[in-house]
Amino acid sequence: MSEHVTLALVDAANQFQQLLRSEAEVAARRGGLHLDTVFSGDNFTDQVALLRGLVSDPAHRPDAMLVMSVRDRGLDRVVREAAAAGVPWIFLNAIEDDLNALRRERPSAVIATVCPDEVETGRVQGRQLKALVPSGRRVLYVQGNPRSLTSRQRTAGMQEAVTGAGLDVVLAGGDWSPEHAGRSVREWLRFATGGRRPFELVACQNDHMAEGVLDALAAAAAELRLPELARIPVTGCDGTPDKGQKMVQQGRLLATVVLPRVAATAIDVVSRLLAQGEKPAPLLMHAATSFPPVSELRPIV
Repeated sequence: MSEHVTLALVDAANQFQQLLRSEAEVAARRGGLHLDTVFSGDNFTDQVALLRGLVSDPAHRPDAMLVMSVRDRGLDRVVREAAAAGVPWIFLNAIEDDLNALRRERPSAVIATVCPDEVETGRVQGRQLKALVPSGRRVLYVQGNPRSLTSRQRTAGMQEAVTGAGLDVVLAGGDWSPEHAGRSVREWLRFATGGRRPFELVACQNDHMAEGVLDALAAAAAELRLPELARIPVTGCDGTPDKGQKMVQQGRLLATVVLPRVAATAIDVVSRLLAQGEKPAPLLMHAATSFPPVSELRPIV
């Protein structure tokens, strides 16, 4: 009988996470594993209850867990319970719980993280900004939730990459949603006068927010009778083939960042662990790439 692995994701409507699921399924079949995918929703309490239920039930306990955490901190208790039950646990995003403390408590436990290098994701965005925006111009950088480790790391990487470029990068809140991102942009557009742009470009920490920004720019242009506002370029991040990359190809976005989809890699890690006893490194990070390549980007005229 093949080993059972549970892939715990958050949002069933999110295209990036659906790609994680589909690629994990391919990797599981290749490795002879049975994969169950569950979506917890974005409520942290609900996710904790779901994960604890899986770990605590001996009749249905998986042989390994792959988890995208809703929140950056707070799953240490569940991970501890999984370790006590002998269930390997692989995070698919970086978290702030002290995993080394858990490993010291149970040296034989498998607790690892296979995730994107989000600081490098931000650096890629920063390189895009340097290639696209002339020195002395303003950029609006729409972040996810500022309490999110992913958002903070992307912002830090972006700021590192644009150091010395002479760009005025203003941070705005987007909370990962197109509605919130659109409201943030509309607030800034109040300063638009005489057809002048309050910023030369809007860079978003995901493509979903970029869609909301595009809608907000178009609505503001019509409402204020300033068509120039609708021509403010936008960039995104996530870069799935059917969304972010497609938006670039359609000319709706100037660029996006293609995130590494790590679920298949994590499945391969688990497959080697269960079949050969090969214990993974505590942290495996993978870098994002620019779409199109930064070398192909040209400054905004």
